[in-house]
Amino acid sequence: MRYFLMLTVVSTILFAGTPTPQPSAEVVTKDGVPMYINYQGYLTDASGTPINNTSPGLAMRFEIYDAENGGNQLFSQLQTVPVRQGVFNVKLWLSEGDTTIFRTGARRWLQLTISGQVMTPRTEITTMAYGIHSAKADNADMLDNKHHTDFIWNSATLQSPANFYISGAGVSDGIFAAYGVGVSGNHTPTIYGRSQKDSSFGVYGSNISTRGTGVAGCGNYDTLFYLTAGSGGTFSARRFGLFAYAHDTNGTGVATMGNRISDTVYTLAQGCGGAFNGTTVGVYGLARNLSGNRAGGYFRTFGTTDSTFAYVAYNYNGQKYKILGEGQVSTIMATREGRRILFAPEATQPFFEDFGEARLVNGHCRVNLDPLFLDCIAVDESAPLRVFVTLTDDCNGVYVKTDQTGFDVYELKGGRSNAGFYWRVIATRKDGNDVRLPEAPPPASEIGVPVKMQPSR
Repeated sequence: MRYFLMLTVVSTILFAGTPTPQPSAEVVTKDGVPMYINYQGYLTDASGTPINNTSPGLAMRFEIYDAENGGNQLFSQLQTVPVRQGVFNVKLWLSEGDTTIFRTGARRWLQLTISGQVMTPRTEITTMAYGIHSAKADNADMLDNKHHTDFIWNSATLQSPANFYISGAGVSDGIFAAYGVGVSGNHTPTIYGRSQKDSSFGVYGSNISTRGTGVAGCGNYDTLFYLTAGSGGTFSARRFGLFAYAHDTNGTGVATMGNRISDTVYTLAQGCGGAFNGTTVGVYGLARNLSGNRAGGYFRTFGTTDSTFAYVAYNYNGQKYKILGEGQVSTIMATREGRRILFAPEATQPFFEDFGEARLVNGHCRVNLDPLFLDCIAVDESAPLRVFVTLTDDCNGVYVKTDQTGFDVYELKGGRSNAGFYWRVIATRKDGNDVRLPEAPPPASEIGVPVKMQPSR
């Protein structure tokens, strides 16, 4: 017998729960929502006569697919359905796993097979008028009989001044947003985290992507800048990207560890503004300008009359200085009476020196300077070699003649002795010609910004 079918999907109700698929009993969630799809149809034979089979009924298989033709079968259920005067009504019982078929919002089609005969075409499952409103899940956002707006949005009609506290743990795959506009009280944070455990954290941010950023903060209504390769934290502002403060008298404002150091961070016992640990380089400073005065680092001591400062890796007025500042150039050496400070001589011009010893042969000696030393100095009429000779043997005395590569030592009065001597050469640096007592730079300009404190609450 050939069947013709007119189908109407009456209602679609989906909720979480674990039903007991028994046609004789409605299965509901703990909130009392039925876990089934109600389905009705009208069945006739080829001549249009309504089918009548109330006992035992017809074998009907209901299948849900993700395409109008072909596609993947997502659901299948076989039931024996009574048909009275062509009309039948059936409830398709759902399990918890079946509810995922409709959660993505994709289109679905139902295929019906009666006594082995497939009814075509498939019928698309549509939404009823009140079913559209149910997509909002009016109660699904409720916690302790309060909607999400009671916990997140700050409004005078909800909770003011929006002091929201969360106890326990939770996971969210979306965005949690809290706005501090209109919050009463000075210095009240928009989000406040607090912990009382030694090994825990007041606020913790983690990004499990290989190029992710753990925590991001932006101030002064500025644009957020971050590393595309990711970082533990990124902070942007117009004046101070990050401010750190240590309250103890021996505290350290910022302590960092690089080069995969993971055991101990070292700082000064007396405390400091910042402690930076690396395996080969602790601190790296770079001035990015390609012209003008620029320095890789700047250091100074506080005071009005006894302060001192120093620029490091400084390009000033076209001259390059590795260290430029006030104070003495010195070093420390161990002596029999303890460690002592020694001072380096300084000159009015940038000079290089070399030293050696030699001996006259029949009243004459040629000294050729080291080629590597010659690569570092400038020798010309405006910058001649300065040679100083100290005799170690008796003779008539000596005089010196210099050239581009060295100097000659001659004994006075035509003497022909073989006297020995020490020599010292002073020459102008190749990159320091015509520089003599240049104008000194001032200390870097400073600005003080007041700091306020807010007690922990």
